[in-house]
Amino acid sequence: MNAGCVLSAGAAVTSVVADAVAWIPVPRAVQAGLVLLALFVMPVAGVGVRAVWVLRGRAELFAAAETRHRERPADRQLIGHLRDEHPLTPLWWMVAVLGGLTALCLGFALPFALARGAVLDGVLLGAGLAVSLLALAAAVPGIRHADRQGEEDRRRRTRLWPVPTALERRLAEPLLGSGDGAHLGT
Repeated sequence: MNAGCVLSAGAAVTSVVADAVAWIPVPRAVQAGLVLLALFVMPVAGVGVRAVWVLRGRAELFAAAETRHRERPADRQLIGHLRDEHPLTPLWWMVAVLGGLTALCLGFALPFALARGAVLDGVLLGAGLAVSLLALAAAVPGIRHADRQGEEDRRRRTRLWPVPTALERRLAEPLLGSGDGAHLGT
């Protein structure tokens, strides 16, 4: 998935630069599609695939715990699948951020389109604004629900398996990192 993100970003930059220096004429629709793919579709798909993988592993570990009592999984399995943060939390946050940014941009552009008398543009911008506001409205309860699920998973994990303190600290790290430049090795 990371290779796909890098390739789509490279293709977007190459198409914009090639068109800007008049090397190869690239239609604006192709450029816009590549930019949308690189900035929105690939990151959301990457986080979604990671969340599905973690959810599947989490379900397998808890199912195995019910059949083999007190047999603790390997540290790598715990770190990969059983964090204090629920696997869908990063996906909901990404939907909230993208929905908020899209609503902000479209809400700013809508009055200008309507003032210019571009009815079709206004309808399209208004529909996009409505969809982004709906995505934002769905993401907020999703984040809260995922946080509650994460707390319940943490309680189940501590009830099922004794976990050393160093591993407990690593499990408290968010799935996508802390965002402050720190890494799990410190």
